[in-house]
Amino acid sequence: MKQRNISIDILKCFAAIVITNSHMDILYPKFGALATGGAIGDALFFFCSGFTLFLGRMGRFDNWYKRRINRIYPTVFAWAILGSLLFGYHNDINRVLLSGGGWFISCIMIYYIVLYFIQRYLLGHLKLVFMLIGVACASYFILIDTPMDFNMYGEGYFKWFHFFMFMLMGAMMGISQRKHKYHFVWDGLKLIGCIVVFYALYAFKDVATCNKLQMLTWIPLLGTVFYFYKVCNSEWMKKAYNHRLIGWIIKLVGGLCLEIYLVQTSLFTDKMNVVFPLNLIVMFVIIVLAAYILRCGARLFAQTFKDMDYDWRAVFKMV
Repeated sequence: MKQRNISIDILKCFAAIVITNSHMDILYPKFGALATGGAIGDALFFFCSGFTLFLGRMGRFDNWYKRRINRIYPTVFAWAILGSLLFGYHNDINRVLLSGGGWFISCIMIYYIVLYFIQRYLLGHLKLVFMLIGVACASYFILIDTPMDFNMYGEGYFKWFHFFMFMLMGAMMGISQRKHKYHFVWDGLKLIGCIVVFYALYAFKDVATCNKLQMLTWIPLLGTVFYFYKVCNSEWMKKAYNHRLIGWIIKLVGGLCLEIYLVQTSLFTDKMNVVFPLNLIVMFVIIVLAAYILRCGARLFAQTFKDMDYDWRAVFKMV
């Protein structure tokens, strides 16, 4: 797909923002509950990854998977080097390979394997696969022991199962490319409704006798991602994207989604909380700058191990 997909750029930008906000507890002096949105951001991220996955050439598995590694792991290795030099991190090679990019890098590398074989042998049955995965996740969640404080979107491996639905949903949307009617106002209202229902159902995670109802959050969360996608395809959003400055910011932040996730926790500080909420904006700008430096380091790392001259323009390219 040679033409840049505007909606995916915008979705990745939103994903980077809300995932970062969900980790900003320390920056909210009295309003910690506002540091939320992680589940929505993760769902958007997996949707975007699935959307573009089947649009390129597939070919033999080893070569296809190698291209996935080449897109992700130079950044992971560059962060391991920079983290060691600047922050004193001391990770062994096993940790760097298995969890150096955070949980969703390990998760998505597994998803790639499964999705390759789904594309290879079950491409005409994606809806059936999607339903079977949903049923399997629900059945497993009902059977496992869930203590009172269990959070299916929190720590642990359970989320590795159900986020696969969102990546597969992205793949289906990317393949179909259906011409939906996109309306900023009505789709925006539906989006808000899905978010409200999601958080209302999510509240049951704190009720031991009802925390199994957490799995109902998948429905409004899927709706949230779908209507986010529709809103991002609306004419209003396209006009905003085509604005020179706004479009540049969207492409920059969306393109640095992985790097932003990697660097953010090392930079959070409460030293600017006296200027709340301005501290949130300043902190995010700092994170984006650090993410860009990491991106440059990753490109330099990747070029170093290729049989080619350094392309410094490519190393420092912004978007």
